[in-house]
Amino acid sequence: MKQENLDTISVLREAGTAVISDVFDNLGMEPMALANDLWPTTGERQRAFAGPAYTVNGIWKQGALKGDRDKLQAIDEMPEGSVAVWAANGAQGICCFGDLLATAMKRRGVAGVVVDGGVRDLGFLRGLDLPMMIAYRTPVQALGRWRVTGCQGPVTVRGAIAESVTILPGDIIVADDDGVIVVPSLRTREFADLAASWELKDRAARDDIENGMKLLDAVAKHGSL
Repeated sequence: MKQENLDTISVLREAGTAVISDVFDNLGMEPMALANDLWPTTGERQRAFAGPAYTVNGIWKQGALKGDRDKLQAIDEMPEGSVAVWAANGAQGICCFGDLLATAMKRRGVAGVVVDGGVRDLGFLRGLDLPMMIAYRTPVQALGRWRVTGCQGPVTVRGAIAESVTILPGDIIVADDDGVIVVPSLRTREFADLAASWELKDRAARDDIENGMKLLDAVAKHGSL
């Protein structure tokens, strides 16, 4: 990945999902935030992560208990620094992966994982040092119930404001304590520049408020809070 792209991703990660959401609003766009029930495998605290989306799509499909080679290939091809985005497409009660496939993703060097679906082996995943945001946990495997249909194509996952959010390969995924948000790949530089400026404004406003400035005076000085 080019250094310029790494720098842009770093700016977005440091700015955080809340600031990026405000940038969407400032541009007159609906924030591309993902479902609010996604939660970190580590508990309440989430180490922030960001990177270009590597998308994995799948469907609920009853069948024989046999291996899913497309799933294994999708993980084998994940590039370092990417964020793996798993779209379970409404599958309930089954896991997209567990400890072994998560270990493979960590070894591939992915920056983080977002699962609009389930995982298992949560006790192991908590200690893996691979940040994840997931919809649910389950002991039930996917074999014979859910399978991967493709990777690196558009995927649709549940949204926080909109009913759904479509993610394209290469869109920038940012996750932190406040949730997960998507920045369109064609506008990452624009969003990074605006997010950096917005963060500076928020920091200055926070300092003034901590020093006793009244909120209405802070709004007059800094704009919306």
